Amino acid sequence: MEQIRLNELEINFLSESYKGLTYNETNNTISGILSFYRSYNGKKVKGKYSIEFKLEHGNNSILPKVRETKGKILSIAKRKKISRAEVHLNNEEGEMCLIFPVKETEFYPNGFEFKRFMNHIETHLYWVTFYDRYDKKPWKDEPHCFNDALFLSIKENKDYRKYLKINLEEKLKIKLTRPEFRRYLKKNNLL
Repeated sequence: MEQIRLNELEINFLSESYKGLTYNETNNTISGILSFYRSYNGKKVKGKYSIEFKLEHGNNSILPKVRETKGKILSIAKRKKISRAEVHLNNEEGEMCLIFPVKETEFYPNGFEFKRFMNHIETHLYWVTFYDRYDKKPWKDEPHCFNDALFLSIKENKDYRKYLKINLEEKLKIKLTRPEFRRYLKKNNLL
């Protein structure tokens, strides 16, 4: 996996803006407590999460994989009797699902940007905290299931059809003709 190296400005930004997080230059990791106090539509929320991530691009992603290390988000899911996917966790180890992969280039048009990424993590954790505290979502979230998320993305932007075609061809192990793919799109109300 390709390493992401922080420059001096980014290291200073981290130490000034996220005092509970530590950058380990040797291991190229960031870990510790991410604390925030944010407001959305007049609802103020304070949160604190233990996180860690290695500064490297993930599989098929420009973003590092971020883990919540103390099981707080998983505990929220268990207490609410919902699947971990509903609080955007990929697995029991606390790996967070921050964004649907095909939307990364839309959200990060200039590639990976450290400040934007840190704000993204904080916004994600605000969403989880708000959902836990008020028992409702502060804004509409993305579906966690790959196909559901892809279908929704296609309805928002037809350019994402190519990802659906690639995914279908990989699953079916065949090359779809244009008419076959159009029939599939029509059948699933994606035209």
